[in-house]
Amino acid sequence: MDMRYLLYKFCKDGDRHLITWLTASGFEEANLAVKLLRKNHPQAQDLTLSEGEFFEIIEENQLKPGEWEQAIEILSQRKEGLHSDVEKGIGRPNAD
Repeated sequence: MDMRYLLYKFCKDGDRHLITWLTASGFEEANLAVKLLRKNHPQAQDLTLSEGEFFEIIEENQLKPGEWEQAIEILSQRKEGLHSDVEKGIGRPNAD
């Protein structure tokens, strides 16, 4: 059964930035999905790590009550970022 995860980026200044959500059959597959996103969308600023930065993948059932819904609402309101880059095909060969 697939599980849902939130992907966060921790910046060197201590900020935690919500990047996206994803589904996977387990943590290993979720981690692989992040690696594939980074490989296939190298121009996506959210997927670029600088020195001292790292990603955190959190399974839905490890979140506080209401945190998943709040994160999805935040992501749905964004007009820029990873989702728009992916939808536009940025980083894909032969993208218009």
